[in-house]
Amino acid sequence: MKREVAGAGPTVTEREPFGRAELEWLVELMAVASVSPFEGGRAEATGVAQGVFLAGARARGFRQVLLGSPPADFLDAPDVPATVRDAVRDEPAGFLAGQPSSVVALGRADAGPERRLVVNFHLDTVGPHIDPSVTTGPFGVLRGRGAVDDKGPGIAAAAGIAAAFAAAPWLAETIEVQLQAVAGEEGGAMGSYGTRWLVSRGLTGRLMLFAEPTGGRVMDACTAAMTPRFRVNGKDSTDDHPAYGHNATVILGFLADFLARRLGPRAAELGAKLCVAGLHTGDAHNRVYGTGELLLNIAYQNAGQAAELAQALEALLPLARAEFAAAHADNPLTAVAVADWDTVVSLDWLKRGLPVLDNRDPAMESLLADVGFARHDGLADGSAFTCDAIWAPGPGRYVAVCGPGRLDTNGAHTPGEFVALADLADYARRIKELVLRFGAALTEETNR
Repeated sequence: MKREVAGAGPTVTEREPFGRAELEWLVELMAVASVSPFEGGRAEATGVAQGVFLAGARARGFRQVLLGSPPADFLDAPDVPATVRDAVRDEPAGFLAGQPSSVVALGRADAGPERRLVVNFHLDTVGPHIDPSVTTGPFGVLRGRGAVDDKGPGIAAAAGIAAAFAAAPWLAETIEVQLQAVAGEEGGAMGSYGTRWLVSRGLTGRLMLFAEPTGGRVMDACTAAMTPRFRVNGKDSTDDHPAYGHNATVILGFLADFLARRLGPRAAELGAKLCVAGLHTGDAHNRVYGTGELLLNIAYQNAGQAAELAQALEALLPLARAEFAAAHADNPLTAVAVADWDTVVSLDWLKRGLPVLDNRDPAMESLLADVGFARHDGLADGSAFTCDAIWAPGPGRYVAVCGPGRLDTNGAHTPGEFVALADLADYARRIKELVLRFGAALTEETNR
């Protein structure tokens, strides 16, 4: 059901590319709880969100180019995260059917990638879902899941694209602009069945802009991430006999501290980011848990850095075992864990071997700068982040990440996620100008 946004007039007007109707479209889209299935959401909710997106796009003149998902065997590749492979294996038809990506377009259908501008955004969100709310007035704000990451930027981009073609009908005979609404970016899926599949189908362009929150700055380098998992597979025990069990909580707690101390500094020296993430064994107070797991996430800037950190991590394992044994040499509560470490403690990788984004293109950089999207070296100051743009680079195309708001200051992935309506409106205006300048540049190039 369409949601009316009362009182939005003073903040966004119909004279702007991002007007009242676009805000209502966005609020309706945000009301769909398209939380990633890897964040606890229902897989089929992404398909529901696609329906809302496509209805709004068609109302603005976009034609549908694609709606679908890759075949199951597309996800057999070793660089596909293990969690995704497991989900497809467990439900080969249903999972992917509920996780479609879509592509809509304006302009020449026969333009070809060399005359195409692509804007990409993702419809899946992190959990938990938070319903949208709008505060109007001079400092209007949209709150809720997807406000800034990533439904807000996507709908603002759609508004800008539609406004450009409405203002300059000649664009329809000159270029094609595609808007890609993809699944599978969040929850560690890393775009493996969304953006990666679209790129494999040739849905690429001379300029590919990923509408992620960067504060309006262009970042043409993205990190990738690998996820090691430590598991304890031992025996449980009761609180009356705590020495009988392989205490996974003690083992994994030790490993979390050990790796933060020993691997954390090395990652920082190399310019990588180590996150000691989730640790789970159990919830009860009156038992020893003999099984559990600890997750790490390591964001890296290049393949050499990734290889060095993976090697360092694996080299630390025997040192961890020795330090644990020394620390617990006289402790009867952990004697079983010390004795059986080699058989109950293991390491595997949920995610490994993903590519990074790192490309330059003076002509496209200049075009983006002309509309206020200035290039920023995110690798130099550590502001570069991981997103599904890593799958897009290739010959003849420039891939950049640029969108309104910022991941940190706008509360992305937190209960307080928000975006200023003025930022969405400004982004829509700049996207409109970018489309106009992209069309003019290609026309000039053709006429030379």
